[in-house]
Amino acid sequence: MTTVVLDIIERLLLAASHPDIVKVERYGPNAGPWGPSAKSPGMDKLRVSGVKVTHQSLATASLWDAIWPGEQPVDPPAVLPAPKGNRAPRLAILAFHLLEVAQPAQFKAWRLVTLPNVGNPETQEGMPFGLSILTVDGGRTLLRASATGAPQTEPEEDPFPGWTPDHSALLAALA
Repeated sequence: MTTVVLDIIERLLLAASHPDIVKVERYGPNAGPWGPSAKSPGMDKLRVSGVKVTHQSLATASLWDAIWPGEQPVDPPAVLPAPKGNRAPRLAILAFHLLEVAQPAQFKAWRLVTLPNVGNPETQEGMPFGLSILTVDGGRTLLRASATGAPQTEPEEDPFPGWTPDHSALLAALA
């Protein structure tokens, strides 16, 4: 089911055409989740599967198939956090909002989650670093959000505060 979940997330991110995202790409072999409690020989990170976005600043953020014990649901923040230092939670929040608009038939429910020992608790308490998805067949997938820094200066404020996705483009991406 991970392949279906990642396919839908990738299609929605592409269809959204967010002005700060310059590239969306899939990676990994869809071999199953990875994380601190994954039962795999050597915990080979090369088997991690996910969707990665590249921003105008060349920072990247990914949502990847994970096992991460201790997830806790969290409400989406009223205002997106600034891009600088928050690329991972921003991607989780964006994906959540895209799912809210598109309402994929393959998914029964989705929620943002915090994950223990992820993020900086001094500045990111309660910030979502994952997206938990329940599929209609009863399967559950956790997509962990992570990010890399930017070689260019990151904005201190959201450069596109009024942006909203084209609803018809999102629905067409799932047709």
